[in-house]
Amino acid sequence: MPMKHPPQTPQEATRLDPLSEMLALSTRRNTKNVIIVGVELHGPIEMDLMVEGTRRATQAYPQFQRCLREVKGRGGYCLYREPRPDLEFPVFVHSMEGTLSSQLPMDAVLNRMAPRLDREWDLFRELPAECHYFRFSEDFYVLCPVMHHSAGDGGTASEFGREILFSYHELLTGQKPGASCYQQGVSTAQKRTARPRKKTWNDLLFSARNSLAPVLAKSSLPAGTGDPHDQRQHQTKRILSEEETERIMKASQARGASLIDALAASTALAVDIWNRDRGVPPGVLTTSISVNMRGRRKELDTANNSGLLYFTSKPEQRKDPDQFARLISTARISQFRKQMDLEFYENVVRMNRALRRLPYETRRRIVHFISNKHQVSVAVTLLGVIWPEEKNGRPTANSCLVQVGEAEALQVYGIGYKLLSSTHLLLIVYFFRNRLNLALAASACLFTREEAEAFLDLIQRQLLERTPEKP
Repeated sequence: MPMKHPPQTPQEATRLDPLSEMLALSTRRNTKNVIIVGVELHGPIEMDLMVEGTRRATQAYPQFQRCLREVKGRGGYCLYREPRPDLEFPVFVHSMEGTLSSQLPMDAVLNRMAPRLDREWDLFRELPAECHYFRFSEDFYVLCPVMHHSAGDGGTASEFGREILFSYHELLTGQKPGASCYQQGVSTAQKRTARPRKKTWNDLLFSARNSLAPVLAKSSLPAGTGDPHDQRQHQTKRILSEEETERIMKASQARGASLIDALAASTALAVDIWNRDRGVPPGVLTTSISVNMRGRRKELDTANNSGLLYFTSKPEQRKDPDQFARLISTARISQFRKQMDLEFYENVVRMNRALRRLPYETRRRIVHFISNKHQVSVAVTLLGVIWPEEKNGRPTANSCLVQVGEAEALQVYGIGYKLLSSTHLLLIVYFFRNRLNLALAASACLFTREEAEAFLDLIQRQLLERTPEKP
């Protein structure tokens, strides 16, 4: 049960920001809100130094050393993070020899971690992050920082993974790495600071319609043969070649669109093609796009600063693929101008404030219910470049941290584990070592593992089909 007495001093406890509070409250039943970063390391590793480097790296993230505490004040109940020096940061080392003959490395990792990932994570008594190491052989390891989403977003998890490797490299060699690394662990598009603006009636109507669309619209899903009672999640991944990645980026620029527009269009078109091949007529599709709000307002420079934009389309709008991509681009720009990313944040603030007088467990039930009423066909998240190099003060498409001691980081996995129960398909896209990575999380109640693999292949084909090859 949460503790309900005020913090001793402001220095010892810090209040959760609105997005982190919403993510803590919505974690219930099969909504786990867990973020995982997996790093494949090929080469020898000194595990004692890696564990020491992990605990050293946590010093840069004070929220990883704190548990939640509920405080009752005049305005109602609030959630705080309270330091817990009595708790040691959890680090687990797993022996995985002989497991690769029947499954891929990350599948073996997720299967081994499943009991902890699916547990009821008690944020009042447990720290909100931990780290796992998997030893497959003397020259092959997988590093897995695991974090509850209330402690940070995918960018925070990526930065934490990089900080662990920095600390290990320094302990091993006595030299600080990362001189050429960009400050942030994930590059994101630069956002303009949003100036406060008085909303017109048209703005209010647009906001209401856009906010209610994912709730009221009967969004179509790709037809699958998953088990309705299966609560697992299938994680699949594709890595494009450097040449394919370059083609996709140049084609998006030539059309005057962003990569996120091409991704949103490709996933929606993939749903249409998938259903058509199974005799299912096209329907209304709703696609959500995660957008980073860092820099939009001062209060959004926190560990969690992602908002959501929603796009609803009818079958006739998707007949021309190129025109559909431009339609998404126009709608995205319009929503930014109307500050709809900030409207998402303000809706979360209003919801938290409205429920403030209710006790924790009641708020938790309500927030979980509301957050899972936003049903979408596919959710898309574009993270950017993982561990980008810096050149002339700006991030590049290349990754800077690939050599750690005698080991090499060959592959990175970004996984959103059961973020929302009603989001059956989540596509996470990022760059690592100049190559585009597509990672699909598919609910087992919708797709079988084979269907999830085939659907991701279809998304990849949609991305490449309208990308002209070099003559």
